[in-house]
Amino acid sequence: MVITNLIESYDRLMEFGRKHLNDVFTLDGIQRVSARDAILREIISNSLMHRDFASGYVPKLVIERDKITTENANLAHGHGNLNLKTFRPFTKNPAIAKVFREIGLADELGSGMRNSYKYTKLYSGGEPVFTEADVFTTVIPLSEAATAIVGPTTQVTPQVTPQVTPQDTPQDLDQRLEELTEFCSMPRSKREMMDHIGLADSKNFRERYLVPLLNAGKIEMTIPDKPNSKNQKYKKVNIEVTPKTDLV
Repeated sequence: MVITNLIESYDRLMEFGRKHLNDVFTLDGIQRVSARDAILREIISNSLMHRDFASGYVPKLVIERDKITTENANLAHGHGNLNLKTFRPFTKNPAIAKVFREIGLADELGSGMRNSYKYTKLYSGGEPVFTEADVFTTVIPLSEAATAIVGPTTQVTPQVTPQVTPQDTPQDLDQRLEELTEFCSMPRSKREMMDHIGLADSKNFRERYLVPLLNAGKIEMTIPDKPNSKNQKYKKVNIEVTPKTDLV
């Protein structure tokens, strides 16, 4: 059960999705992307932004072996499955949608459905189904790789194992730092950044990646006056370079 404000609800639902879904390796052209995170972002933001808050229906996000299903109360503008080519987006809660766009949790109107189609094909090879009714339903098909249990299934002694192996050369580290910088073109939480490069050791991540990027001015905090805020995110610093001209 998630009973808190919309921003914290988004973060907690994202954590729930990441806990139960594998980040399957996917490429968008020649660039590696987290299709899992992209899908979760769209369906969770959609559920929070477009819910009919006057209804007593309890929204749901359900992860099964072969699909993800979301349900939320809806002020329907039609009934039946939506078609990507013919649907007309309609903002149910404009003020909430505006805030979500401003803080980077959503894009322009209608992008959620398009992005869900794109990343579902990359993630599982299938197509999502959006059903408009008094309860809006989204179904994202999953492949076996998305929910397969990986690694040992027996309980192990809790311990922190260094995740930087002898094979991590300075070139590897530089590449990861550059990858994280580009990943933060959109504001990202610390957890999102760690998941992006496959790290679970928070201390290791902070010392080897987060602090060096901040000190180098490559990324910056979205809430600089509250560095330890639970809503803290990090974004790429865009530096404008003015061409040098010769003086006559």
